[in-house]
Amino acid sequence: MLKKEGQQGQMLHIKKSISGTIFDFCNILFMILFCITILIPFWDMIVRSFSRPTDISYMSVNWLPKVWTLDAYKFCFQDSEFIKAFFVSVSRAVTGTALHVIICCLTAYTLTRTDMPFRKLITTIFLIPMFFSGGMIPSYLNIKNLGLLDNFLVYILPSGFSIFNTIIIRNYFFSIDSAMEEAASIDGASQFQIFARIIMPLSKPVLATVALWQMVGQWNSWFDNMIYCRKNDNLLTLQYLLRRMMETLQRTPDTPYEVQAMVDATNMNPDTVKAATTILVILPIIMVYPFLQKYFVKGIMLGGVKG
Repeated sequence: MLKKEGQQGQMLHIKKSISGTIFDFCNILFMILFCITILIPFWDMIVRSFSRPTDISYMSVNWLPKVWTLDAYKFCFQDSEFIKAFFVSVSRAVTGTALHVIICCLTAYTLTRTDMPFRKLITTIFLIPMFFSGGMIPSYLNIKNLGLLDNFLVYILPSGFSIFNTIIIRNYFFSIDSAMEEAASIDGASQFQIFARIIMPLSKPVLATVALWQMVGQWNSWFDNMIYCRKNDNLLTLQYLLRRMMETLQRTPDTPYEVQAMVDATNMNPDTVKAATTILVILPIIMVYPFLQKYFVKGIMLGGVKG
């Protein structure tokens, strides 16, 4: 009887191993196919950005440029406002991300204090704007009354706080062993010292995750530029500038002279410029992401399931 039971257990183990191997194989195959569906269009976009308009194929994937050219990138950089808009975008991304992370961390740390009066009520009040928004017109009137129109702070202050990111950070703070805080309190550390020297250094994964989210959002934002900074060209962001370039190329010229001038000046079509602008926009984020990627998954998992 014992031999039969042992053989049956061994057979079940073999079946589970075979089924597990098949499952892993299917997962790997699916991920490979999924990556291919992403990489092929991305490579096609890169090739288009370095190709002449006459060499672009619209019926199949462009694997390699027939003639390498930088005309599309030259068209983007020939605008005198491009460099200035680039620095505006970098400034808002860095400043806005730093302020956002600091405010969210301070709020999250406050909400972890279980002895704080009306903690649940305050959390509920914070949650209401997460589900209900005032809309575009009230937001515009609020920004106008605050004197933020055509002001660089309009890129920073409205996005300085997010209750969603605060909850993610708060849940991560809950996962930190409270014994460290108690030991620091016994040694005479203040709440700010505990926050700055214990909580923040131990929260690098969630901080990197939230910083990456906010940085991508700040870098890709152009709608606030179009709505709130219409009169000040010194506050032009890179994304909005590139969007105006695309509108210029897509606009139908009114006279034969404009048609010839556009052909002589650009020698390209909107597709090549669109590909080049897309590469320019995503390149900085691609350069930043590898440094934060090791914290990303850990920050999501620990910050999303606790509390």
